[in-house]
Amino acid sequence: MEYIHLHNFTKDADFPFFIQFGKHDMYMPVHYHTDFSELVIVLNGTANHIVNTEKYFIKKGDVFVINKNTSHGYEAAYNFRICNIMYKPEHLHQVGNDLKKSSGYQALFVVEPSLAKQYNFKSKLQLTLADYEKAKEIVSNMINEYKNKNQGYQTMIYSHFIELIVFLSRQYDLASMGFKDNVINIAKAVSYMENHFQEHVSLNELADKAELSVRHFNRIFKENYKVTPMNYLLRLRIEYACLLLKKYKLGISDIAYECGFNDSNYFTRQFKKIIGTSPKDYRSNSKNFQQEE
Repeated sequence: MEYIHLHNFTKDADFPFFIQFGKHDMYMPVHYHTDFSELVIVLNGTANHIVNTEKYFIKKGDVFVINKNTSHGYEAAYNFRICNIMYKPEHLHQVGNDLKKSSGYQALFVVEPSLAKQYNFKSKLQLTLADYEKAKEIVSNMINEYKNKNQGYQTMIYSHFIELIVFLSRQYDLASMGFKDNVINIAKAVSYMENHFQEHVSLNELADKAELSVRHFNRIFKENYKVTPMNYLLRLRIEYACLLLKKYKLGISDIAYECGFNDSNYFTRQFKKIIGTSPKDYRSNSKNFQQEE
């Protein structure tokens, strides 16, 4: 099996990003992404998509993400054309918190690629003709910027990339209405946490949102997010606390309460455990601290 790095496609270390319109006649051998993720939109034709040892029929309008550490390839390709967008996983760290609250984003860019590593799994996003044309317009703008490399092209490419992520996430939300599936249900639970982390949230409540047993929900969540649901919730609260500490002159107890903690001592212990310093010292050491009421 061939192991592929992002530098096989681009030598620009300052902008580790690659996009192209590609085609495959008959087959592309199974290969392994070592350090990048790939967003694929099928532009035309059909093929069998091989993910690990499973095969799936794909056609025009199908959209999927292959993360690093996952092998894939194509066979029996017929008039097969795709758009490949290759990026470092950390590119998604810049996605806004509002989008992270979207179940479509969580499903397409987090849960599905993780499940593809381990299970017999097929992507759920298939664009309508109108949505396909909109997505193709966005990627065409990205490719023009990538080829011409005019002043500010990296910023333009990244802005189009975020636009595409938002658009596809919204389409996933719409496409998933009315069907039950572990992917979208786990994503709904994550979306609920992102929107309600300041409130009391229990594991039972999250499992209910995912329409799974507590045990099954806990296991699938940890496989996808590498932490337990309650630790994920805790990190959301601590991240918000960091923002409040840097921006506002609220007392530590008030910040603890605003972030969903009922006990300021417990908040301080957890903050220090995750961040490595106390809330008070974090505020003092923050260069971005602004004294706002």
